[in-house]
Amino acid sequence: SPRVTVLMTLYNKGRFVEDAVRSVLANSFTDLEVLVVDDGSTDEGPERVRSVRDDRVKLLTTDRNAGRPTAANRGYDAARGEFIAVLDADDLMRPDRLSKQVAFLDAHPEVGVVGSSLGVFGAQEDLWHWPETDDEARSKILFGDPVCYGTAMMRRSIVEEHHVRCDEAWLYPGMDYLFLVALSFHARFANIMEPLTQYRTGAQNMRHGRDPIEDRARTYRGLFRMLGIEASEEELQCQLMLHRMFRKPPTKAEVRALNDWIAKLERMNRQRHLFPVQGFEDELHRRWKDLFHPIADLSSGAAIAHRSL
Repeated sequence: SPRVTVLMTLYNKGRFVEDAVRSVLANSFTDLEVLVVDDGSTDEGPERVRSVRDDRVKLLTTDRNAGRPTAANRGYDAARGEFIAVLDADDLMRPDRLSKQVAFLDAHPEVGVVGSSLGVFGAQEDLWHWPETDDEARSKILFGDPVCYGTAMMRRSIVEEHHVRCDEAWLYPGMDYLFLVALSFHARFANIMEPLTQYRTGAQNMRHGRDPIEDRARTYRGLFRMLGIEASEEELQCQLMLHRMFRKPPTKAEVRALNDWIAKLERMNRQRHLFPVQGFEDELHRRWKDLFHPIADLSSGAAIAHRSL
């Protein structure tokens, strides 16, 4: 068996998938398999994968489109590597990504999942970072991924021992985030602060053209169920405010409700210790403080209420 399985799900990304596969094969680390799980593509993607003449490339096909979570789970079931590295079918892997992540996991047996920073190209160019340590990642996990799923390398033993899988009924953005939260019950996280993967932005992205507020709200409903956090729809809207997501200018009453929601989260976490207490409260207070100017741009009355609280 190879040390690393690179898992790639594919659906109608034929223009990009061959470059993605070849970027894996160009890695300095060679003890690997590339497992491409096609989810019923109707374009030339599967043929592009077959055109890559390398015995390490495996293609799993299906006659119908069942959704990305089902395809990912087929990959987790079929993976043979000691480690599973994820790459999206339209992204690119740097030649040193696998060697650096394997070396990190070998040197840090307490870590179950390691990601990295992310270089962004295509419709926009940027450099994105995730928390470097497990404590920092857990402090912020209620607000975002502990690692970027498309940069992650995980120990297959943890995935198998605890049978962590994607929710196959979840056909919306957020599948990867919820999968990582499920892993957080069994694994510690870390990130290498280098852009070892290149993320391609454009119309092919799953989130392109969607309503980001509704997608975020849906994800939070799933997350709160997973973590056993009781929240009304009004409190859910407060959580969205912490991401600066507004449908309309916030009112003074909504700012006061947000202040109450933050206090509720602090009390809940001090009782249950879902997240590191100090780091979690620091993140809550940072987001609360940073909301003043966005609120002031929309409503002077709400800004006064924020400042008074």
